[in-house]
Amino acid sequence: MSEQVIEEVDDLEQPTADGEMVHWMAPRPLSVGPAGVSVTAGAAFTLGVATAVAALALLHWLGPERVIEVRRRVRA
Repeated sequence: MSEQVIEEVDDLEQPTADGEMVHWMAPRPLSVGPAGVSVTAGAAFTLGVATAVAALALLHWLGPERVIEVRRRVRA
């Protein structure tokens, strides 16, 4: 708590509730160090690569079936 000089007795009454959370009820700010940022970026990149590979595999699997034609040599 901060130390304040109270000049009048009227300043001692309780403040009215304005809908704001009390300071000790507020969530702590997120503190992530450089290692946490690196891990998060690596995980996001890995998830993106896995999603892209899965999408390409699904498109290949659902795509039209291709038939390979082999040319026969004609002997003259």
